[in-house]
Amino acid sequence: MPKTTTQSYAKHAHTPKPTGVAGLFGFIALVLLAYGAFAAPTLQNVGLVCVAFSVIVLVVISRWYTVGLQDRIIRLEMQLRLDRLGRAGDFGRLSTPQLVALRFGSDEELPGLIDRVLTEKLTPDQIKRAVTNWQADLHRT
Repeated sequence: MPKTTTQSYAKHAHTPKPTGVAGLFGFIALVLLAYGAFAAPTLQNVGLVCVAFSVIVLVVISRWYTVGLQDRIIRLEMQLRLDRLGRAGDFGRLSTPQLVALRFGSDEELPGLIDRVLTEKLTPDQIKRAVTNWQADLHRT
């Protein structure tokens, strides 16, 4: 369960600590093993460098996949919300980053935000700053 129950523009960013920790230890292992392979270039040492590098690649890929899946889920959520609000036709006119940013707006302010996004070509950061009634996303991964 998340510790906070509210969010705002200032406190909405999500930085998963386990991914950073895994990446840090993977990087440390890569440096140490690369040093060892350079000092004593054996087949085993080179293999260990390859394993450490693959761990870092897997950490990065897992984060990319997680964010990509989350974006797909948010797109589906926003498609349903826009349909419910009678704005289904606007879904295809909005980019994924814009939809992700609009996700934080309440249903009451969403139609006005969409109008602004489409006419003013707002960036995701500008959209988030324009949200007045923040809808928290407490289930980020």
